[in-house]
Amino acid sequence: MANVRDELVRYGKKIAQAGLVAGAGGNISARDENLIWMKPSGFAMDDMTPEDLCGMDVDSGKQVEGQNRPTSEVNMHLAIYRSRPDAMAVFHTHSPWASGVITAGVELRPMFAEFVNDLGRTGTVPYVTPTTQGLADAMGEKAKDCDTIFMVNHGVLAVGVNVKQAFYRVLVVEDAAKSFVAAASVGKPIFFTREQVDEILSLDAVKYRTKMMEEGK
Repeated sequence: MANVRDELVRYGKKIAQAGLVAGAGGNISARDENLIWMKPSGFAMDDMTPEDLCGMDVDSGKQVEGQNRPTSEVNMHLAIYRSRPDAMAVFHTHSPWASGVITAGVELRPMFAEFVNDLGRTGTVPYVTPTTQGLADAMGEKAKDCDTIFMVNHGVLAVGVNVKQAFYRVLVVEDAAKSFVAAASVGKPIFFTREQVDEILSLDAVKYRTKMMEEGK
């Protein structure tokens, strides 16, 4: 159990260092068999220790480990794990560039290979009041078919088979948003066609990259 908690804390620091959250914003979690370790409410990503994390039983939704109160989005995380048995990590960030672009009504689409390589299936969820069961239900349903979700007026959420994959996904979304703003400020962004996306996904190098990511290498 300690290894999962250590990894979650380590990647929380990476999220903060990458500027994907401010203050105590955002929330992250990781599966440890039937236990879900979550960021505690009111803690900054880079202030957490393994002992600060909250352990939630995925079936009952009850807290069974830790003294702190779990993130206010606890129900959203649990809903995603219940709808995605393959999910081992859920990272939700308030990424400033990505959140701004998404909330402007722009659909983030692939312009570079990393978007195709790393994000998996993408989709957008319209604004739903944070921390509510309505948001938990909407995200749990969307996560059935999406690995990286753009949340209007809220942020970004990534599902991963490990914490590394979830982290790379929120990181690549922020980079994609910056690239979009740069392209739009000087001209017209050019997006990949469906055929170009399929061609990238068929490359042996991409398949190997995905395999290494999923194995946590």
